[in-house]
Amino acid sequence: MKTVNRSAFVVRPKEPYIQWAAGVGDDSGDAASLRSRASVYLVPEDPQGEEETAPLEDFFVEIFEMELEAWYLDEDQWPATRDLNTFKQWFDVVGESVVVDLGSSPLRIEEL
Repeated sequence: MKTVNRSAFVVRPKEPYIQWAAGVGDDSGDAASLRSRASVYLVPEDPQGEEETAPLEDFFVEIFEMELEAWYLDEDQWPATRDLNTFKQWFDVVGESVVVDLGSSPLRIEEL
């Protein structure tokens, strides 16, 4: 068992995201299935070592954009306001401080 020098944010869509997803694109009928979906984002540990996870403020823009892009690529259809307050309205986020790799094969990293 190996611990990884990362923290994680577990991100689940809330109703505003699901309603947005239902209103854009051809797969809008599948938007309801998003209620059972979660994404996990690995982030560096808090550089100051004061918190168990790095501050969400450092990563919410990138996470917000990745979540929007995962559903619909046309940025013109994304919400105009993508600040921290909107992010918290659209997503439930839980920070996790312990990340353990239970795999036996080496970790493979792919660029997105």
